[in-house]
Amino acid sequence: MPYKLTEHTNHRVEITGNLAADVVDRERSGIVRSIRSRADLPGFRHGKAPETMIRARFADDIAEELNEHLSQLVWHEVMAGEAGLELLTQPTVRDLGFDDDGSFRLVADLEVRPDYELPDLTEAELPAVSLEVSDSEVDAELAHLQEQQAVWEPVEDEAATDGMLVEADLHGDIEGAGQDPYDETDARFVIGSDGVPIEVNEALLGARAGDQRSAVRTFPADDENADRAGKTVRYTIDVKTLKRKALPEIDDDLAKGFGLSTLEELRDRVRGAVERAKRNERRETWRRALLDHLSANVDLNELPPSLVHNAVNESLNRLAYQMVLQGTNPENAKVDWQELAAKAEPSARRKVADTLILEQLASRWELPVPERDVDSFIAAEAAQLGVPPAEHKATLAAESKLEQIRHAALLTAVVDEMIHRAGGEVE
Repeated sequence: MPYKLTEHTNHRVEITGNLAADVVDRERSGIVRSIRSRADLPGFRHGKAPETMIRARFADDIAEELNEHLSQLVWHEVMAGEAGLELLTQPTVRDLGFDDDGSFRLVADLEVRPDYELPDLTEAELPAVSLEVSDSEVDAELAHLQEQQAVWEPVEDEAATDGMLVEADLHGDIEGAGQDPYDETDARFVIGSDGVPIEVNEALLGARAGDQRSAVRTFPADDENADRAGKTVRYTIDVKTLKRKALPEIDDDLAKGFGLSTLEELRDRVRGAVERAKRNERRETWRRALLDHLSANVDLNELPPSLVHNAVNESLNRLAYQMVLQGTNPENAKVDWQELAAKAEPSARRKVADTLILEQLASRWELPVPERDVDSFIAAEAAQLGVPPAEHKATLAAESKLEQIRHAALLTAVVDEMIHRAGGEVE
């Protein structure tokens, strides 16, 4: 066997390959003959130049092609002899060359997929999760719907109190040389809400439409925004209007706003929505419990580094995307990305372990990819985007995202099968 496998930590494998001198000579001769058959050299008919001249004239090309041919021979032997070896990364060649006796050597590192010894799912215990929906839970959801249907009504000759909506023009002078003032026209905020500075809230209490109020705020020295850390801002607030929230009654009229006839019909719909949410919560609780059971003997510190690295990067990319949505350029933000990566790593490792286990079960159980689930997901996305499902599916395929959706659908099917085998109810 012209190779040797050496296993290292984190499912890394070193491959040491050797090919005898006669194999090297055979491959080199074949390459020379191939180049000779295509070569046009002065003084010789096409393909008839002496091999010695071909070896001298095309020495670099021969060496490059020979290295590639011999490397492929080693990989072919490895793949043929290690049928259960599933590569996670492309081989990284650390050493490649020829020894004094003319033999070929190759040393490369790669990562392979773990093959875990998983405990029996029938030994797992599914936590009890109640699906009962109480009247108080329905009332709480109705209150949320009532809040969604609330309107802001202008108030006349009233002083501002907590909970009122203020429409105002803001001006802020920031102390320090070279600091540009802050201006915002037609700002809208609710007095007493978390997003409003305490100093501004206090300054506005008792104000009326048409009043001008002032507030002073000093930012802490360790503020996350270094440009304002330790600085003082003096706000001028020109109050334009005050509005109070008006909540609709929880009655038949509220139900009609949701396309129903009576409050009782709305309560029934809300009850069904709460029950569905509880079923989803139960499924996630069972999923976590079963994966914890299956991964009891999996060392989260012994995972393929490339998968952990990719999972951490996905987490940081989501954070960067959220920053963009909030109007912040991640490249200009004063963020310690290394610190955030370190904080994201534990959950990334858990996600990697979960995925490896689910993929191993999918292979063991030979579960098919549920295309109906893939199409349902695509149809839902297409409806949100306002495009035909077939067009959206073609776009996903062109962007190489269709396989990601199929993979997610497959893992969802594995979770369903896990719950079924553990004795749980699958929707």
